Order: sequence, then C-alpha cells, then structure tokens
Amino acid sequence: MKYLSIIESCYSDLTKSEKKIADYIKKAGKEIIYKSIQEVTKIIGVGDATIIRFCKKIGFEGFQDLKLQIAMEDLSEQSPSIDSYIDRIQNNFGQVIDRTISLIDKEVLDRAITAIEQSKRIFIFGIGASGLAAQEAQVSFLRVGRSAKAIIDSHFQAMEATTFTKEDVVIVLSLSGRTKDIYESATIAKNNKATIIVITNFILSPIAQKADITLNTSMGESVVDGGSLSAKVSQLLVIDILTTGYALRNKEKSSELKQITAKSILSKTMD
Repeated sequence: MKYLSIIESCYSDLTKSEKKIADYIKKAGKEIIYKSIQEVTKIIGVGDATIIRFCKKIGFEGFQDLKLQIAMEDLSEQSPSIDSYIDRIQNNFGQVIDRTISLIDKEVLDRAITAIEQSKRIFIFGIGASGLAAQEAQVSFLRVGRSAKAIIDSHFQAMEATTFTKEDVVIVLSLSGRTKDIYESATIAKNNKATIIVITNFILSPIAQKADITLNTSMGESVVDGGSLSAKVSQLLVIDILTTGYALRNKEKSSELKQITAKSILSKTMD
C-alpha cells in the first residue's frame, strides 16, 4: 500500500521515537483508522506532538490526514461487487455488536442506571447521526416509564444546559467524542453539577473527559464511512442495554407504563 511505501522510504531518516510510531502503524495496519491520537500515544508511549511531527515529516498534514489515506487505500482494495458490499455490511454489524458487548463494564453500567433512577430529569444530547440516535433513545426511555428529552440542536443544548442542576442527568452521544458544540454544552452541564453519561467510541476523547460515567461503543467503520447505520447501532445497543437494565430494576413501574403505552397506541390504530 502507498502509505507503507512512504513510511519505508523515510524510515532511515526517522528519529528513535518516530521509528516507534512507524513500526506501530505498519503493525496495526487499517486498525489505526479506528483509534484516536490519544489512544495511539498511550500505546506507543510518545506525545501527541511527536505523532503530528512524524505525520508531517512523511508528507501528511497531520494524523487525521494519514488515517484518511489509509482508509481510502483500504476502500480502494475492496471488491466493488454487490455481494462483497452485503458481506461487508453484515460483518460490520456483527463486529459492532460483539465488540460493544465486550466493552460493557457491568459496574459502570450499574452506576449509570442508578444515576438515571435517582435523577429528576433526563436529557439526551446528540448532533447529526448521533442526533437521530438521541431521538430513538428518547422513545426507548419513554417505553420503560421514564420521560427523557432529546435535544439535537447545539444552541438549544447550550441553553438547556444552563438550567441543569445536580438532580439532572444528561446522556451525551458522540462517536468521535470531539464535536465542538457538544463539548461546550457538556462543559456547561458539568459546571452546573449535572451527572454526565457519555456514550462514545473514544474513552480518551475531550467529551469523555467531561463524563462522570463513560460507556464505550465500538464503531465498525472508517473515517470515510461516517454516519453509517452500523455506527448508530453501537449507540442504540448501549441505550437498549441501559433502558432494559432500568426496566428490570423497576419492573412494576415499567410494566404498568408499557400497558398504558400499548393501549394508547392501539387506540390510534384503525379497525
């Protein structure tokens, strides 16, 4: 692949630290597409600046630019047949579910459910594709007896965050953990003592650092597949686990609400 050839051609002129980065990239291959710069620095044991300097030294604008090149090369090598795309999507869904389940920490999950139980109000923040997941989450909570408000506009998120108190919970959905508007709203919420539950693919991301509780997803997509359904599945899977856990710990209330909800829905259907 082209990026490997570039690294090899520059290898002899790299510093000791830069060679560690080069060796890791060659070993990791396309898996590096799914990692943040913070995760890579932690694995290799070098600073962010060293990685950025390495990327520029071999001809890229930065770490994201290098990841994009790797992703594009990986995509170009895949067969364009319809069958291969069907298989790819099937594999993505399977990997997303398996990896996300493997990342669930029962103790952290219980803390999140307890926070939801003890909260007065629940808000769900998401923008773009994560905004769609936030709206689905709102419905999921309603079905188990809790009213939750999904806010998918960044201005309204900031405005609502100013009203939060220590009795409120905000669930933040951000696969990258780096959406600026979400970060700013989460910061306001944090300053107002709200409990912040972050659902993200990158536990070392800036938004995750604002969290009281972090639930990890596993995004089976590359930077050129942003917003794919498989990515949203990882978020909705965690939401489903959260709401199901809440329902099991509040069986009587959830069961009664489900019956009321079912009757209200049936009353809207035509005979």
